This record gives sequence, C-alpha cells and structure tokens, in this order.
Amino acid sequence: MENIVIRKAILEDVSYIQNLNNELFKLEKENYDTTLVLNWALTEEGKDYFEDLIKNQYVIVATLEDKIIGYLAGSINEKGSYEEIQYGEINNMFIKEDYRLYGIGKKLINNFKNYCRNNNISNLKVVASSKNKNAIEFYRKNGFDDFNLTLTMNIGD
Repeated sequence: MENIVIRKAILEDVSYIQNLNNELFKLEKENYDTTLVLNWALTEEGKDYFEDLIKNQYVIVATLEDKIIGYLAGSINEKGSYEEIQYGEINNMFIKEDYRLYGIGKKLINNFKNYCRNNNISNLKVVASSKNKNAIEFYRKNGFDDFNLTLTMNIGD
C-alpha cells in the first residue's frame, strides 16, 4: 500500500480516533482484558483524553485516500526522581483489520521513534496484554524487548 500517508493528528480527527480506539477496546475486552470499559472512548472523557493528547503529546494517523485507517497515540513521560532515563511511550495504537500486514504499524512506530529522537528520548516502551500474542510478536518484530511483567490477582468473592 504505497498511498498510505502518515500525518500528525488534528482536533478534527478526534471522532475518527475515538472510533478506532473503541474498536481496539472491543477487541481487547473480548479476547484479553475483561476490565476495560466498552465505549469509554466515545464518552466526553474519552474525547477530552484524545484532544489533550493531540494538543500536548503526539498523535499521528495513517490515511488512505484521506480516510483514517489507523492511529498511534504516544507521549513522552515525565522522568521520576527514581529513574535515570525518560521514556517515550506508545499509549495506544490501532489499525483497521483490513489494512493490517501492509507495514502501516511499522510506519507509525518509525514516525514516533523519530519524534522521540528529535526530543532527545532514546528509550521507548509499550504495554500489551500478555495473551495478545499477535501484538507482542508485532512489537518484538519492530525492535521492542520484554522488560516488565505485571501479575494480577482477583481477590473478590
């Protein structure tokens, strides 16, 4: 797919990004993380979240013939006093299913890597559901290594 354009998101893109994120949440909730709140992205809180990311962090969209088919929302995290380095983090990323396996995700990640480098950030991180083998394989293929492991326990009745 040579006609894919990666560009910085603008506020007019928010509703498209909300819908893509909602698709991501549906997929995650059905298969990996039952704690997610479906349709959160479509709420006012979700809208505010993405507007804030567009204004203050880094959100890019992948377009094909002016249609948004994917996005990446990333941020540069504040370094805690207990940390030696500052990280860029992929907060969420989603590409519509029909457009996967065409290198769009790699383009989005490379764009974010360049943004981070230009801001003197040399380390990136991303969190994926441990059962989402496709996402983990994708991120590993794009240069990410295993780092942390989060364990959970349900202590309800």
